[in-house]
Amino acid sequence: MSLVSVLSGRSGPRADPATDGPQPRGITRWNTAMVLVPTLILLVLGWHRRWISDDGLIFTRTVRQILAGHGPVFNVGERAEASTSTLWQWLLVLTSWITQMDVGRLAVHLGLLCTTAGYALALHTTRRLHTRSTRTVPLVPLGVIALLALPPVWDFATSGLETGLTTLWTAGCWWLLVRLPHDPRARVTYGLAFLAGLGPMVRPDLAIATLGFLIALAIVRRPRVLHTLGLLGTAFTVPLLYEIFRMGYYGVLLPLPAVTKEASAADWSRGWNYVRDLTDPYHLWIPLVVLVAVAIGRSLPRLRDPAGVGARLRAIDRAGRARITVFAVPVLCGLAMLLYVVRVGGDFMHARMLLPGLFMLLLPILLVPANRLAIPAATVLVGWAAVCAISFRVPYEGIGPRGIADERAFYVSALKVANPVTAYSYVANYPRFPAAANAARTDHTHVIVYPWYDGFYVTALDPNLPAPVATVWSNLGMNGANTPLDGVSVDILGLAYPLAAHVELTTRGRPGHEKSLDIAWVFAQYAAPDAILPPGIDPIRVKAARYALTCGDANRGKLKELQDSVHEPMSWSRFKENFTGALDRTSFRFPSNPVDAAKEICGIDVLAKDVLPADNPNR
Repeated sequence: MSLVSVLSGRSGPRADPATDGPQPRGITRWNTAMVLVPTLILLVLGWHRRWISDDGLIFTRTVRQILAGHGPVFNVGERAEASTSTLWQWLLVLTSWITQMDVGRLAVHLGLLCTTAGYALALHTTRRLHTRSTRTVPLVPLGVIALLALPPVWDFATSGLETGLTTLWTAGCWWLLVRLPHDPRARVTYGLAFLAGLGPMVRPDLAIATLGFLIALAIVRRPRVLHTLGLLGTAFTVPLLYEIFRMGYYGVLLPLPAVTKEASAADWSRGWNYVRDLTDPYHLWIPLVVLVAVAIGRSLPRLRDPAGVGARLRAIDRAGRARITVFAVPVLCGLAMLLYVVRVGGDFMHARMLLPGLFMLLLPILLVPANRLAIPAATVLVGWAAVCAISFRVPYEGIGPRGIADERAFYVSALKVANPVTAYSYVANYPRFPAAANAARTDHTHVIVYPWYDGFYVTALDPNLPAPVATVWSNLGMNGANTPLDGVSVDILGLAYPLAAHVELTTRGRPGHEKSLDIAWVFAQYAAPDAILPPGIDPIRVKAARYALTCGDANRGKLKELQDSVHEPMSWSRFKENFTGALDRTSFRFPSNPVDAAKEICGIDVLAKDVLPADNPNR
């Protein structure tokens, strides 16, 4: 069958379930191909670039702890929520328990499945949206071309992170939203409320989209008071129950990465640099100009009204308001999500945090009806996409000048592995890590391994601690994958270490890596009191840190209470204490310098002779 016959629909009519009437069979096949072909392209590209990131390995350790019966913790005996995505963590737990598959490899495969399913569902939904009003017009790809041309989209089709689940969640909400004006059944209404409410459990920042979808639900359905209460209960019961659990179990309001990254702080300048790190290398302004031109071109005929725009707007009926809402909500949510990323200063991974907002923004125009404007626009986008996919890349290797990394390229180059999909790829191949990793695996005689660039040091571990080994390494994912589950993998950046997460943020630096706990705190907490400290470790700071960790009573907001909230055995009284103090504990910060912390928290100058006697052997 020729392209002309497909586009003209000469092969005869048939009923299309996505429309209220018959649609020419040729156009139906063409539009179906517009869903399947981009999805297949993404599947192939995602599989070709499959990998698991170091941050993806952070999820796998928590999953392995749960499966081992230790609970949702990163280290046994310390309640820390290191996973930003609650649903992704528990989805990995469930599928790993069913399949008995290596968790890292499973995260890669499941991520690719979620990503491709999300794109397929989103494209199908956009097809359904447009074919309701234009049954005899074929659709052409537009927004989806701009997405598929970007190498970061290929990279984060896997990565072991929750990006694929975010894509599938967004597509699911979009599917239900488009059905909402035409399907009066309660299961669609309550289904959208329930799914939208899960947004913060996919990623905390998806609360923006959750709010948008719920507002859309209210505009389209206009529920009565009792119905509204039922929808709110459907949307927020599960997230609220989990938040109660989080406050009582972990003692804070947010996942630990949100605490350590100061998600409420603003850094607009750095956020704009993060946007430019995506737009500049790929000349993203070209597709954006084309897409905006198409959007304006489709809107102009509606604005040319002799009666005036105001009169036209007043004449819009309920069905018209619903249609406008369906088109507008994902656009507004996408813009708000992108704006939030800019506000918080972006991320250290190239493009990663911008992709969900960009996907949301383009949902209504992933496909558009073919016309005199859309076809030339699609042609321009295809030309740009070909050049972008083949030639355009970030102008740096590894970590760029703004502290942003082409994460996959960095690790593939460092590991010398084309598709690192397991923890073994990292543990066995990352520069300088194998020697320290071997020491952590084989020497379980109560030691602490503290790697330096020129090697690593071993120091006696506190014999009162139940862990056989405590390890420190800047790459938390690979270190957590290597450290035994009953050992301690210490994260001085604070993603999985409550002490480090609550350090004061004094200067802005590389996104996600701005806090770095003074290493003296680690030796104060885990090293034996009489241990010989490695060269370069200040014994006075270790002494000050030990004092600050134990001084005073357990007043809320103090270091001792913070430590008790995550280390004391869980009981009903501990749960209540954690719950009631979660707000103050979340906002509590202390100086990284142990000497300053001891002075601020305990009111003690550890440099005074009565606190650190002159005859102390470590003086």
